[in-house]
Amino acid sequence: MVDLLAGSSMAIALVCFVSPRFFRLVDVLEMQRRLHAADLMTQDAKPSLALPRHLPTVISPMLDFATLCESLARATRSGASPHDALLVSLQRHQFHHLCWSALFDDVAALQSCDSSLATARESVEPRSNDAQCLSLLESAMVHGNFVPSALDHASSVLRDRAACSAELAVAASQAQLSARLLSMLPFVLLGGAILVSSQFRSSLWSPLVLFPLFLGFMLNRIGWRWISSLISRAVHDEPDDIGQLTEHLCVSLRTGLSMTHACERWRAVSPTGNAVADLISAGAPLEEALLPLATTHPISGKNLGHTIVEAERDGLPILDTVMRLATDHRIERRRQIDTHIRQLPTRLSIPLVLCVLPSFLLLSVAPLVLASLSQLSVSLPSVTQ
Repeated sequence: MVDLLAGSSMAIALVCFVSPRFFRLVDVLEMQRRLHAADLMTQDAKPSLALPRHLPTVISPMLDFATLCESLARATRSGASPHDALLVSLQRHQFHHLCWSALFDDVAALQSCDSSLATARESVEPRSNDAQCLSLLESAMVHGNFVPSALDHASSVLRDRAACSAELAVAASQAQLSARLLSMLPFVLLGGAILVSSQFRSSLWSPLVLFPLFLGFMLNRIGWRWISSLISRAVHDEPDDIGQLTEHLCVSLRTGLSMTHACERWRAVSPTGNAVADLISAGAPLEEALLPLATTHPISGKNLGHTIVEAERDGLPILDTVMRLATDHRIERRRQIDTHIRQLPTRLSIPLVLCVLPSFLLLSVAPLVLASLSQLSVSLPSVTQ
């Protein structure tokens, strides 16, 4: 009993001392792994000697991209040329991806800004944050010049996406911290019992104790993998296809382009937008060219296509209507994110109940009980005359 109380006290002390440092080390290693995976996937990211202090800047750089759009808008309003505005803004922000360095070199070589942006966008993954920012910058440019109002709208789009990513990151961090604590606590308690209890150390290699330890370890790892996959699926921020097309349409319309030319700029946004742009380039009527919207997205795509066709027929201004559609898409996106965040604790309760809690009993409670039982010896009284 004394050994058990001493082991529990030592285990509690170890939990209070080791857990914060362990989680901090795990976070650093996880960030290193993500940065290394990003470097391998892009094959052109700049190496860094130390981890950045602000993790949200690395995880979601949308705020930096929004600031870039605002800097370009201020420089354009002050009368700077597109080349000078891009050079000054890129020097100020220092993005990590090499596409921005290539963009800076092309602009410094006095190449046209629109072709430099297109070249930089083609060098990155289409679904990446860098590609989204570059495509918005392309939509905010007309005849080689930036339009400040279009850049302002692009900045608002990027800031909204950054806010959504931040909400998902907060939900993921809370769930991951709870999962790590519940997953590592039985190992800490087991280590404290091994250090303190000599009785437990002597019976540790017996099959009666090893079997629950092995079973608990397997359940613990299965539960951790299960929880990690649930968190990854719940907080996965997949861009909305129709929402992206609507936002790009708003940016293009703010530059003063016609509806047909604005829809033709969808080529770099998504596969659906590429299909629409190909049909417009082939000479198809606008109503026929917008059919891929309704085919891919029967409700939201059909609504957007119907709005564009009506505006093309009556010739009335459509910017306010498209902006209202974009606002509706943003509200719906926030609602979906809030739904995923609220559903996450309920989904995590299944692996916690089926895997993590049984592993806690098998790793911390069952070995101590079985080790104590293995030391018990029942002596029968001798029958003497």
